Amino acid sequence: MLLQTERGMGSSLRHRATKRKLSAEDVSSSRSLSSTSSESGSEADIAIKTGSTVEGAKKDAARDSKVMYEFGGPLGVSALMVGFPILMLYFYLCLAFHRGHLQNPLSQEFWANGLPTIVPTYRATMIYMLFNVFQLFTAATLPGVTVLGLPVPSLGGKQLEYLCNGVATWYVDLVLVAALHFTGVFPITIVIDEVGPIMSVAMIWGIIVTIGCYVVGRVTGLDHRMSGSIPYDLFMGAILNPRIGNVDLKMWNEIRIPWKLLFFVSLSAAVKDHEINMARELQAQVWSLFGGMIEMNAIKTSAPLLFMLLAHLLYVNACMKGEECIPTTWDIFYEKWGFMLIFWNFAGVPFSYCYSTLYLLNRSLANEPIQHSKFYTTFLFVTLLLAYYVWDTANSQKNRFRMQQRGTFVERKTFPQLPWGTLKKPTYVQTKHGNKLLTGGHWRFVRKPHYTADLLMALSWGLITGFDSLIPYFYVVFFTTVLVHRVGRDEIHCQSKYGADFDEYCRQVPYMFIPFIF
Repeated sequence: MLLQTERGMGSSLRHRATKRKLSAEDVSSSRSLSSTSSESGSEADIAIKTGSTVEGAKKDAARDSKVMYEFGGPLGVSALMVGFPILMLYFYLCLAFHRGHLQNPLSQEFWANGLPTIVPTYRATMIYMLFNVFQLFTAATLPGVTVLGLPVPSLGGKQLEYLCNGVATWYVDLVLVAALHFTGVFPITIVIDEVGPIMSVAMIWGIIVTIGCYVVGRVTGLDHRMSGSIPYDLFMGAILNPRIGNVDLKMWNEIRIPWKLLFFVSLSAAVKDHEINMARELQAQVWSLFGGMIEMNAIKTSAPLLFMLLAHLLYVNACMKGEECIPTTWDIFYEKWGFMLIFWNFAGVPFSYCYSTLYLLNRSLANEPIQHSKFYTTFLFVTLLLAYYVWDTANSQKNRFRMQQRGTFVERKTFPQLPWGTLKKPTYVQTKHGNKLLTGGHWRFVRKPHYTADLLMALSWGLITGFDSLIPYFYVVFFTTVLVHRVGRDEIHCQSKYGADFDEYCRQVPYMFIPFIF
């Protein structure tokens, strides 16, 4: 009954969205449009739903169908599709067998000794595939709130409904994992023991889904914004809104799979480290006269691994509790479901963002645990939490502002709702396009506050491992590269879309990442 009630919210959300008042310019534009029969209909509807003008809606529709080569075009994306899986294997083997030290990638011995250890096994395949099936099942069946995405130009302005039940699935996952671990049916440490083969299964699955989705899109005619280059279209994708029943596969793949897997890899490593240290203390017979049993039952996981566990817990919980903000993001609205999103979320995120965790655990297994001073460790914990607060609330402010403007905002009580996550009277720049550019909250200081906080968190993931290996810093280096590309693309996109209004916005918020500096 709860599921039916919350799904039923879609119609009321759409009703509220279409009841928004138009500006005088919107009304004038809509009237002039309706007088021309060939132009009446969807563009006016899109303008109402998005809060843009009719001319703005026309520009958005034209931009949605235009192909623009990114990442170096067909040659660049071909290199990425071949190179990144190899890089993942290389870094993993360096971590697993060489304590994080880079090896000669052309060495036959390096690959001959390492590759057999990451060949997919039956158990690894079952773990990964059953996890995916279970996530798809819970995404389709558990209760949640239904929100509307942005009007899709290629669908005539239709707003798709998204069932956001990430919180419910997350809590079910935690209870199930705890039950399986403590009953001995599936100890969580199996994940870290099989992490190499599981990674290989994930990579193969990501490639299979990429090819399969491309073929389905071409055969069924569901493809959109195709370039004509097979490598480029494989990378960028063919289908814009792939769905199975009520599950949007793109959002499911982006939110449910990577971040949950990443957390469970770190949880598995933390439990493994605890068990290793417990066993060492037992072997050394480290007992105190009165506090022996209490001492032995305490958490023995190292502080750096607990740091990584907290970092990944914050990330996955934020994705689950704020899932209703995702449908209006660029990835869901514009990007198609191709290798870039499919492979990256099925394999790239969970098995490359965990390098710090793997490095720390492997050092512990070698009886060379990473240790820092209390001051350094405390400093990094405080930095992580402060950066997370800015990242969480900046994203909330931006996405809730968008939803408020379109009448689709849904107030939620998911934990934790941080102070200043919703702006009561936000300031903004009104554009002639019709959209509003937020200049309130964190967004009055810099144009990309969420990126600054995200990069700071990424840097802390490397700093907690020390400086003996470069591999744990891959995440922050890679992420910086991705964000620089995104920022450049966003600036060009916004300048083209808003023109002089964007110049005014940049005048009011002149700094990109750091106030008064950059």
